[in-house]
Amino acid sequence: MIAFKRISALILALCLVFCLFSFVSCNDNTGDKGGASNNNQTGNNNQTSEETGKIIDLSEYVVVIPDNSSTTVDYAAQNFVSLVEEKTGTNLKIVEDSVAPLQKEILIGNTNREESKTQSPLEKMQYLLFIRNEKIVMQGSGIYVGAACGDFINKYAKATQGSPKIDISSVPSSETLLTYAPRETSKSVIFMIGDGMGFNHILLTEEQGLDGFVAKEFPFAGESVTRSQSVINGDKAFTDSAASATAMSTGYKTINGYIGVDKDGNSVLNVRELASSVGAKTGVITTDVITGATPSAYMCHINSRYAEEELQGQIDALIADKKIDYCAGSVDDNLTAEVKNALSTLSKNNSSFFLMVEEGMIDKASHSNKYEDMMSYVRRFDDAIEYATQFALCHPDVALVVTADHETGKLLPGPTDYGYGFRTKDHTNVNVPIYSIGAGTGVFKDVVIENIELAKFCAGVYASEPFGQTAPIE
Repeated sequence: MIAFKRISALILALCLVFCLFSFVSCNDNTGDKGGASNNNQTGNNNQTSEETGKIIDLSEYVVVIPDNSSTTVDYAAQNFVSLVEEKTGTNLKIVEDSVAPLQKEILIGNTNREESKTQSPLEKMQYLLFIRNEKIVMQGSGIYVGAACGDFINKYAKATQGSPKIDISSVPSSETLLTYAPRETSKSVIFMIGDGMGFNHILLTEEQGLDGFVAKEFPFAGESVTRSQSVINGDKAFTDSAASATAMSTGYKTINGYIGVDKDGNSVLNVRELASSVGAKTGVITTDVITGATPSAYMCHINSRYAEEELQGQIDALIADKKIDYCAGSVDDNLTAEVKNALSTLSKNNSSFFLMVEEGMIDKASHSNKYEDMMSYVRRFDDAIEYATQFALCHPDVALVVTADHETGKLLPGPTDYGYGFRTKDHTNVNVPIYSIGAGTGVFKDVVIENIELAKFCAGVYASEPFGQTAPIE
């Protein structure tokens, strides 16, 4: 009997030891199902990783880009770092892949890291975002590396405002091909105008060394009809910048030389004013003087583009009354830097905004038939578009539209040293390109539209009421 009791006690003790061992083992093996290990704390409570997700501390990471990377990757990384700081308060460092590998890296572009080696060929609009060995990998076809950067924070990772700790349990743990798909509606617009820039200005610049005009990678493209009311009336052969910019800013066809007024000389609301009236921040940037026809059409109302003193007075009043948040003219080679600063300023605190950017010198060089100057300005404009593109991809509620007010010079293929030749020093009525990317911009796919429709699109971002002229164009 005593022996039986001793055996029973021994069995009971063994059972207790087994249960205790099983309990410890279960706790040691709980964790995320995401593939990458997690050495960070999952919180200040006793929840398991399954309950709280896969938590990483972004402040422990560094952004790595390829040595001598493309402008696209550089600007994608810059915008990603800005977005992370905006969302989490964390200021990430960007380094090139020539530095020694670290355990925790965010790899943007095709770096030399083993984790960046992928098996997935990327076609237009495709990108990759996944985690491998604690490293976050972001790659894309051309500009669409920015879509991976934007998706990480805006779609997959769950960030807490002001905290570097984010939940990455939804980020793919293996190579997954993703395709860019813009949202249907936007809350902000970047509207970029290449003054005098026609299709052939772009083609010639590409043939002379520009490695692809970046806006041609956008998912949507169409054409804009630039005729002014003066042309419609038979009084002029082609539009000028004042009438064209007024059409794109107010939605009204008007007379050559008119700024911010309709064909009868009545002041009409422009889209920048509309955006400001509903609380959006607004800005205007140009490489031309600030009183030039295009920037003035977004700030002024007068029946003569040449009344520079009056135009300057109206602009000064806007600035003094704080009715415009960013205003910069004659920015020259600082165009991209100004665009970067303006976007940072206008989008602060997740604000809705409207920004018009003009490269005004393409027109002036084309009037003079100066090929090299014209192409240098197209390249400068392209660089600013490149930065704005990556901003838009990192901010999926932003619409980016690139267009022109008219074509200058009648640039056509011909027997010249460049393969193209100017046929005039004036404007023409040739249709100009529209390229668009971002929320709601699918409306421009394969369209041929009057330039007033561009203003109506922008206005629709800020208000639902009808905008611009409703009467037929005649």
